[in-house]
Amino acid sequence: MGETYNIVDLVDHDASRGAVQFEERTAYVLRHFRFQEHPFGDNVNPKFFFRTEAHEDAYIKMKRCIEEHVAVGLTTALSGTGKTLLTQILISELDPGRYETILVLAYPGMTRTGLLREVAVELGADSLPARAPFHQLMSTVQERIMALYADGKQLVIVVDECHFLGLDALQVIRTLSNIEVPERKLVTLLLFGEEFFVQKLARPEYASIANRMFIRARLRPLTAEETEQYVKFRCLVSGGRPTVFAPDAYSLLHELSAGIPRDINRLCHTALFEAARRGKSVVDRQLLAETSR
Repeated sequence: MGETYNIVDLVDHDASRGAVQFEERTAYVLRHFRFQEHPFGDNVNPKFFFRTEAHEDAYIKMKRCIEEHVAVGLTTALSGTGKTLLTQILISELDPGRYETILVLAYPGMTRTGLLREVAVELGADSLPARAPFHQLMSTVQERIMALYADGKQLVIVVDECHFLGLDALQVIRTLSNIEVPERKLVTLLLFGEEFFVQKLARPEYASIANRMFIRARLRPLTAEETEQYVKFRCLVSGGRPTVFAPDAYSLLHELSAGIPRDINRLCHTALFEAARRGKSVVDRQLLAETSR
């Protein structure tokens, strides 16, 4: 256990005492600003989903993929712009009576067998042998897909961090997208990855995969105006005031973060603690500049 601090310790901070534990810093900010929860915590919470024009466009396009039985949809974004949160929103809003939705998190070096095993396990095939060969995994997955179809359900597979997938693993995506009955596709695959994934798809060897991605969307960083609205929105959702950050802080916040929500959260998290430590009720431009160094 780390060293504990009381309020005096937090206000009269001495660097020699070591870093204040994250939980204690959060609790102190909540007390000082009267938030019900931290507006800039490092977590994925759908209630904090801020619908910019780009996020709304991506949301609508991915919903179209599902509702129109499009085989593969792709959303790309810079790291930290909210693609993982968007996946959570989509999953949470799908009717479990109509859709069987699974989430697969890709990782560096993920093989085609590794990807297919993740899909099989998410579909409930826990009894497969640890070293089940590819063809057995594919057969099992196909059986589960047809069983879902017989029950009147559509399978939706959400693959996050798809930029980690190589050509062999992406061929699994292509194969799954081919499973169909005469009237429609039985699987919708929604891929979410970083922007450089599009460059990979432009290579000739990826053409058969890229051609399946009929609907694409891109999340962009927030504009200066959106950055201000984003911060106010999160403060309000957390039960606080929309005026916690002074008007003169927003242009600097956008400049420092380049409009990346994850970086906005990090900068605001640090600034709020420092404001609380100093007994300030507002984060102004000067305080933000000092805490961002």
